[in-house]
Amino acid sequence: MTNNIFPELDGWNEIIHTHLTDKNAVSSIKATQKLVLSLTNLRSAISSQVGYLQNKVGDLQKSVNHLGQAFEQLNKNIENADKSSTDLSSALNKLTLYGVIVAGTGIFLALLQFLFENKIWPFI
Repeated sequence: MTNNIFPELDGWNEIIHTHLTDKNAVSSIKATQKLVLSLTNLRSAISSQVGYLQNKVGDLQKSVNHLGQAFEQLNKNIENADKSSTDLSSALNKLTLYGVIVAGTGIFLALLQFLFENKIWPFI
């Protein structure tokens, strides 16, 4: 085996001769046949690799589409969560306000009771 940097072009080095004789012509024809066979095998290998890569690209496109749908659903879920969070915050704010009103009323009534029991108010 030679140190050919393109092993798929097996036979190429054997075709090039500086002096063409009958023996060299026969070996050139054989080398040419060998080169054609190598190129045919290379084309077949490349064709199958291209088919494999096309399938992989198709699979990647399906995965990207699925991922895109997942992100769309995630965006919808985030919007729904934001709306729910806003509603909850509003409800808690109202509940806190009502609690402050009830506590304030209780403190006011306790103060009035204290004033009446100790005859501080009304000034009679």
